Amino acid sequence: MSAEDKSKKLTVFRSDRHEDVGACVFAALATACVLIYMAYFIDKVVIKAPVDGKLTEMKVAVGDIVKQGQAIYTYETVKKKFVEGKIQESKATETFKSKVPGKVVELQKKPGDSFKRGNALLTVEHEKGTLP
Repeated sequence: MSAEDKSKKLTVFRSDRHEDVGACVFAALATACVLIYMAYFIDKVVIKAPVDGKLTEMKVAVGDIVKQGQAIYTYETVKKKFVEGKIQESKATETFKSKVPGKVVELQKKPGDSFKRGNALLTVEHEKGTLP
């Protein structure tokens, strides 16, 4: 693009570099707005099942305060592995840990219930100022 064409362009920026800096600043502001909204305006988080499986143990009850890294529930799932041209399946027990501190508000599943990936398992009211 020639200098003459750039002068006809409708923009507030003097050069492409200024446009790039403007785009970066806009992206940073948009990201900051989303993070602030998530930290201060979303009060409840629904924890969903990461995979298909069966709930074996719920380690929290309604009203419990959970800390970051605390075990919330244990589930049993089927792991598939491709070995020498065949699929091998094995059962595995895994524990889900809380990623944020908060208070347990509701339990949607109880031990023994089966679930699909994405099903709601429990609802946590997270602390203000932390990201869900």
